Amino acid sequence: MSKYDTLQPRPVWEIFGAMSAIPRGSGNEDAVQAMFKQWAKDRGLGCKEDKVGNLLISIPASKGKEKAKPVLIQGHTDMVCEKNSATKHDFEKDPIKLQVQGDWVTADGTTLGADNGIGVAMGLALAEDKTVKHGPIEVLLTIDEERGLTGAAGVAAGWFKSQRMINLDSEEDQAIFMGCAGGRDSVITLKLRGGKAPKGTVGRKVVIKGLKGGHSGLDIQAGRGNANKLLARALHYAATKMPVRVQEFQGGMLRNAIPREAEARVLVADKDAREFKKMVDAFLKRALAEELVGADEGLEWRVGACKVEKAWTVGETHRLLCLLAALPHGVLGMSRDIDGLVETSSNVGVVKTNGNRVDITCCSRSSVMSWLDYVVGQHKALAGMAGADIDQPEGYPAWQPNPASSLLKTTVARYEKLFKQKPELAAIHAGLECGLLLENYPKLDIVSFGPNIHGAHSPDEKVQISSVQKIWKLFTAVIEDLAK
Repeated sequence: MSKYDTLQPRPVWEIFGAMSAIPRGSGNEDAVQAMFKQWAKDRGLGCKEDKVGNLLISIPASKGKEKAKPVLIQGHTDMVCEKNSATKHDFEKDPIKLQVQGDWVTADGTTLGADNGIGVAMGLALAEDKTVKHGPIEVLLTIDEERGLTGAAGVAAGWFKSQRMINLDSEEDQAIFMGCAGGRDSVITLKLRGGKAPKGTVGRKVVIKGLKGGHSGLDIQAGRGNANKLLARALHYAATKMPVRVQEFQGGMLRNAIPREAEARVLVADKDAREFKKMVDAFLKRALAEELVGADEGLEWRVGACKVEKAWTVGETHRLLCLLAALPHGVLGMSRDIDGLVETSSNVGVVKTNGNRVDITCCSRSSVMSWLDYVVGQHKALAGMAGADIDQPEGYPAWQPNPASSLLKTTVARYEKLFKQKPELAAIHAGLECGLLLENYPKLDIVSFGPNIHGAHSPDEKVQISSVQKIWKLFTAVIEDLAK
């Protein structure tokens, strides 16, 4: 028996463990959804699936609570798939390797999937723990949240009955969340021309790694380095002093994760090779000393020789590097209504070379939709100036706070009674599915809470065991209060 097998509350960890054994990256949820359909069938629970692939599992009321109004518990079954470069893991085939380190559960060099596996496990554990006296429960398991909340966007009006909803996709146990940011992506495609390497040139590979990365909403205010931006700026700096031709630029894996690693292959004149390395080193040393000090001091880089047979022209390289350097990244505005809340941000999440084309994916967020429109407008303007194409799919709306919510008042009162302190009432700078669900269910009363999860969307992701116990205590107590 491992340490993991002794964790409490046991039903929560058993369900989470079962999820962790099944690959469930965004777009690859069929197997985990099939597991939950069988799980519901084995327990005699109602389960239906919509045309998108979301599941709605019905848990009957406890004896004597049949007349209580139903409550919807909501979470998403997909997870972000990130790993350290040295970690051998296939997210299409391999289970997540769970580890217990003191008061935390983490994974072996990969994301853990506590976002949002722990929330899903808590909702379903109500069917396993017969000591919790609850009314009718509906558990909504959405898919594809991490790639753009497309599962929640597909939930049709009238599919569930509840008018009260607890979202379990938050990551700070001292806070009750009552609002979230909206978001929208920009996918920029830059087509470039080039040719064979001119005589007298040599190839150089520049690699950046060692950054913390993290969630592009929850961690954006921490001032962590963006590998794509740092690499582009370093190359742009060198290109102001000498001809530089880029052959390939790759960085980041996910639009909503701050990129930790990036690399580029370039051509420089043989006579400039030593100076090129000096300039890249100087730029990154300065960035580490002045920009990343105290925030992301693990930055590493390497400039080495490589084979480059063809590359884009100096002029085309200039277009690419200027675009990458100009794209907005980081905190762009703070809320004037909620202290400490990031209002608007953007993340240059993925840069990918495909032949003579570079695709750049940016993830922008704001709790003020006009500001969100402004930021994606900046992306469109910059793409136009660079001669690039841009695709900006429909995003998702913000969830506007409702301080008068009766569900919020019930949750706050129970938190204060259980823990003898007031919770923080907050909004989150991340894309919860609440705003999308409100579009088809405008009368839905919502709160969101969850246990402490650190490092979401990165291989450092971990969930606190004692915090899971705390939130389970709060969750079940609120569920019982709502059944009275």
